Amino acid sequence: MKESEKQVTSVHDGVSPIIVTETEETAQFNQLWDYLVPPSGHAKTAQGEIIRIAGRVQHEFLSNGGINWDDGFRKMLHIFPQYLRLGNAFGEDDIKSAEILTNLLMVAGDEGRIDYFLCSALCACAVAWVQQNPEVIAPLEADYNR
Repeated sequence: MKESEKQVTSVHDGVSPIIVTETEETAQFNQLWDYLVPPSGHAKTAQGEIIRIAGRVQHEFLSNGGINWDDGFRKMLHIFPQYLRLGNAFGEDDIKSAEILTNLLMVAGDEGRIDYFLCSALCACAVAWVQQNPEVIAPLEADYNR
């Protein structure tokens, strides 16, 4: 493998500004996941935690078919819009849209339906908020174990 082809993934130090260098939406999400989300447990920044929530929910729907759907996922979706109120917050209309999105995902999960569009929208929402908040923000208190 040529030196220019090597992909080095660094882990965020918990204090530096968070910069997204990718331009394509899925690549942006993947970059943030690799940079901010620890191998296990909660992220140490709000930015990492909102990406972790979106990624965990998407993985449960699209990779696991919702087989592990439980109260932990519902709690993650419940706290998701609260992150959008932190830092350079989303506007109230966008937060209301995110609340509708998370409620639809909760219903889909409870009914065993898989919705690629809703999962993609959740991930896009998380990426947009992180891009709007490059300075590290402490994560919210979490009572979920996923």
